Amino acid sequence: MPILRNIPISLTVRDIMAGGKQRPLRPELVKQAEEMIALGATLWQPAAIHERFAVQAVMGKNVYLAPATPAGSQTCLRVGPKADLLQEARQVLVAVGTIGPALEAEVERLQKEGQNLDAYLLDSAGVAALGAVGEALRCLAEELATEQGWGVSPALSPGSLVGWPLRGQRELCALLPLAEIGVRLNEYCVLEPHKSFSSLIGLGPGYESGKVGSVCKYCALQDTCWRRREDPS
Repeated sequence: MPILRNIPISLTVRDIMAGGKQRPLRPELVKQAEEMIALGATLWQPAAIHERFAVQAVMGKNVYLAPATPAGSQTCLRVGPKADLLQEARQVLVAVGTIGPALEAEVERLQKEGQNLDAYLLDSAGVAALGAVGEALRCLAEELATEQGWGVSPALSPGSLVGWPLRGQRELCALLPLAEIGVRLNEYCVLEPHKSFSSLIGLGPGYESGKVGSVCKYCALQDTCWRRREDPS
């Protein structure tokens, strides 16, 4: 299966500061944040594995995917009440992305040493770096759709989309050989390393948008989450 590895990640201080876009930042804090971004750049190893699957049917709360190979079997994804977001999909791009385990290990070390601000800033840099991996996959989905004259759905993920619980990662992640990018799904349906994510994006001629949107508007934290991603206009 295809794997993206050369994913460019370029962060600024304001990319990792909660609320930092609205207020001035102290010079000493800026310097500290810059140091943690530079450290993060030596630690993260961005990668994403992905594959396209044909959509056989969307029925009620379920989405049925055709097998990737003749020897495979149909997959049922229990997406929940927002399965209708994939009603127009002819195909879906299923992906798992990560920045690897090294940054998490360093954050843990800093916390144990009591360097809590550095740990927070480095962890925030890791979140932003993982966001860059997600953006690379969204761009890929848009390119694949454009090649066929199609549009795209929002990016959907178990545990983020209302009605699609985290345990939905079992079926979704089973579609990809996660070990090829050093990722595993644990018994709690959480991806490890923790700076990893799963995603599903619909592609089809019935979608009006050529840009992958978000499902933030369906989230209970939509009014307070500082990392909210707005739908493209």
